[in-house]
Amino acid sequence: MKIFEVDMGMATPDPAQLSGLVQFLNGRANNTNARKEISQDAFIKLANDLDINVTAQNLADVVSQEPLSNLLEPMDPNTGVLMFKGAGQPNVAMPVNKAQDIVASAAKSAMNRDRGV
Repeated sequence: MKIFEVDMGMATPDPAQLSGLVQFLNGRANNTNARKEISQDAFIKLANDLDINVTAQNLADVVSQEPLSNLLEPMDPNTGVLMFKGAGQPNVAMPVNKAQDIVASAAKSAMNRDRGV
């Protein structure tokens, strides 16, 4: 066993370091309309690629600390998935007639403005 292998198992990652990764992934999921989740294995690999020492053993402890506890749902060890906050909430779409009323009101307001021309 090499020294860095022993050290990697002992070090606890800083949750603040991981919060940037979580915010990036959450924003990426929002931009692409993807599911707001990532597998634990993929998350660990991404963190390790960024030189943040995360293992399957310390991931649950790190996720339960702030600021990650504000960004991620509590881990369910049975699923193997990290869920971003708000992932279970359905999208509340505006009814079409309400959207049409808002656009019509804005258009009417724009027509009534004195443009000074």
